[in-house]
Order: sequence, then C-alpha cells, then structure tokens
Amino acid sequence: MRSRLQWTHGRGEHVTVDRKQTYAAEIFVKFFVLAGLLYMPVLVFGWGEWIPFAGASVYLLWELGRFNSALGELADLWNEQHEQHEQHEQRQESARSNSLQ
Repeated sequence: MRSRLQWTHGRGEHVTVDRKQTYAAEIFVKFFVLAGLLYMPVLVFGWGEWIPFAGASVYLLWELGRFNSALGELADLWNEQHEQHEQHEQRQESARSNSLQ
C-alpha cells in the first residue's frame, strides 16, 4: 500500500512533507458512505441502528493505524537523515582537527 505522504527534499537541511490529496475530507466521505451502505441491512432486517456506525468506526480505526504507521515511517526517515548529517559533521570536524595538528 502506498503512502499518501511524500518526502520532498529542499535546499540544505530543509525537508517538507507534501500530501497528494485532501486526507480528512476523503476519510469522512468514505466513513459516511460506508455507514450508509451498512445501514441497508438495518432497514431491511430491523437490526439496531448503532451497527452501521460501529462498523464504519472500525474503518476510522484502520485509517488511524495507517496514519500512525506513515508518521512512524517519516520519523524513521528523518532520524536516518539526521544521523547521517551528524556523522558527516563529525567527519569534517575530525578532518579539520587532524589538519591543524
């Protein structure tokens, strides 16, 4: 499954996160469509009216899990980039101190 977030490198250390489309609006539309589809058996069989919204809430929890994993992925990428930057600075500082001796 592809992430909707995109890691965009700028100049220097600047990195931005771009979203490809409006995330919240899409999720709420899907939630209400799913609740509407799950409401059909309620009308036909006379089941409890809370069932469609409980079923659609499972979708919201799934999306929350995807969002959490995407943020974890971005945090890992940032930590990796920051660690590489720190190592590069340490090597440059070590080279400078060696050249001064």
